Amino acid sequence: MKKKAILVASIALLFISISLQPVSAQMTSIQSIELQEATVIEKFMDEIERIASESQTSCDFIEHLQDLCLNGEYRNCTIVREFISRILQFLIKERGISIGGININDLLGNLSSKFRPDYFVISYGTYNRLNPLKGNSIDLFKGRLSMWRYTGASNLLKGRTLILERHPFGIHQKMIGPQLGFMKGFKGIYLDVESKLTGNAYVMFMGRVDRIRAFELTPLSK
Repeated sequence: MKKKAILVASIALLFISISLQPVSAQMTSIQSIELQEATVIEKFMDEIERIASESQTSCDFIEHLQDLCLNGEYRNCTIVREFISRILQFLIKERGISIGGININDLLGNLSSKFRPDYFVISYGTYNRLNPLKGNSIDLFKGRLSMWRYTGASNLLKGRTLILERHPFGIHQKMIGPQLGFMKGFKGIYLDVESKLTGNAYVMFMGRVDRIRAFELTPLSK
């Protein structure tokens, strides 16, 4: 009787393990896509930081960033392709008009920086959407006072923010990991996009801003 019970239990366990194999394979596939997305986005941001450190002016930075966006390597990732299409539209406006080799945006920026600071920000983070009805948002955005907050709740990517001073051009502040930030006079693009492949949501914003500051979130303040 015991042998029969053991045999029945063994057969049941065998069927359970077989039924779980497709689910396990699907999870492994999703995890692989998540890792690919995270790797591509991290590399893209690394390249942006490298370009910022090597550029002499904001015009140089925008030109090199546009070249980076046209790199086919990043267009192979669906979620990055969504970002890049909007970034390119924004950069075309930012490049401005050149007359006699002088970029008008840079000239006006140099004049305005004598009266008030002028910054450029690129930031992204990830989160898991709890509201299934929330749709993707890709908008041009203007805000008098805005804030952002990235916690360490997501294991996909660490929140990352790069703040550039436009005149004289250079890296003003960079923040990686849990953070809280405030900005005033932001004009740029804001993206809140869910990956159709993995269900992960990505937030990214990029643009010009009058005042901005990011603060590290300690474990107690998350």
